[in-house]
Amino acid sequence: MEVLELDSSSHFEIHPMSWIASERHAQGEKPHRHNYYVVIGVTSGSGTHDVDFQQYDVKPGSWWFLSPGQAHQLHMDGPHEGWVLSFAPDFFCLSDSNREFLINSGLFQNLLDFKPFFIAPEQLDLLEPYLQSIQAEYLTRRPYREEMLRGWLQLFLGQAARSFGGQVPSVHETSRAVCMVRQFQDLVEREFSRKTKVAEYAEFLHVTPSHLNDSVKKVTGQPASEHIKQRVILEAKRRAYFGNTSAKEIAFDLGFEDEAHFSKYFKANTGQTFSEYRKTIRHQYA
Repeated sequence: MEVLELDSSSHFEIHPMSWIASERHAQGEKPHRHNYYVVIGVTSGSGTHDVDFQQYDVKPGSWWFLSPGQAHQLHMDGPHEGWVLSFAPDFFCLSDSNREFLINSGLFQNLLDFKPFFIAPEQLDLLEPYLQSIQAEYLTRRPYREEMLRGWLQLFLGQAARSFGGQVPSVHETSRAVCMVRQFQDLVEREFSRKTKVAEYAEFLHVTPSHLNDSVKKVTGQPASEHIKQRVILEAKRRAYFGNTSAKEIAFDLGFEDEAHFSKYFKANTGQTFSEYRKTIRHQYA
């Protein structure tokens, strides 16, 4: 199965990494995707973590905030400890304010410049008490369990945003400008296959295209148009690995007029044709 889906929009889980290793070890045998958010915190042990086909080293104190749809494969070398927390978008985002909180935290808004966050092991007590409280509530069946889990989750994410605040790209701009850029990134994630022009995003955000471009470039180092383009390329790369959809079908799904236009666009941005990339990536993870 290419996407590991939840049975319920109210899904929430939290487990020690040792439980995941013993109960769901088959998941780690090849890259896979989820239709929910995943937080992985490694407190001891080492290994590698492939996220969207880029490999990263895993070490104690590394934390991974994965968004729905990201391809990943975690391989740990020997004994290890840590946490794996997952929740459906609809579990947390019951209101617009919760969704804005998730966006503005900056924890999940790094698809195009993905990297793990890091906290020194001796500072783990900033995060672990929240996770222990979440797990204790998760293991109960008391009234208002979902509401309590949602509240503890927000507290944990808030503390994580504080702890990793210096690792989230930002500039000496007003918080309003940074929030707008994160809203833009969230909008790109939802609309990249339908909206391809900066002006379309600017209209939705009630700003001019030039203001949006300038703000995005100041915060991220790249203009808004580059974010849109790279998100399209990222999706094409994911589809190159998962399933057997033809290049023609993928081109149509991503808003291209025809396969030739898509192939030219893909090669210009990756240095390979789509068929070459598909062959390479499948051989790499065979």
